[in-house]
Amino acid sequence: MSKEVYEALADTFRKEAHAEQMRDLRHTTSDGYTEGETEDLMAVPEETLEDKVIRQMDMEILQKAMQTLTEVQKERLHLYFFEGMTTREIAEKQHTNQNAVWKTIQGAVKKLKIFFD
Repeated sequence: MSKEVYEALADTFRKEAHAEQMRDLRHTTSDGYTEGETEDLMAVPEETLEDKVIRQMDMEILQKAMQTLTEVQKERLHLYFFEGMTTREIAEKQHTNQNAVWKTIQGAVKKLKIFFD
């Protein structure tokens, strides 16, 4: 890139930055609040119809997948992923060994993955 091109780009960027600063100053209150700043940060993008349909389809697939699990698998998955319990804690609670809990959880996850592949 030649020096002239670089200087032209740098000058353009400086001018754009200055123009943005001036716009912000026009919309700044005496206590430093920039008009629209908070509203922009708080705006939650609305979910599109496509996103809603995909989410609903994923939920239906997950529900079908969960129906293939045994009650023990469902309970251990819930305790592990949603209650945040460790395999040792689950084993103590269910009066079994930790290895059995881990194998059950891994088997359940493997079954669930089949539905999403």
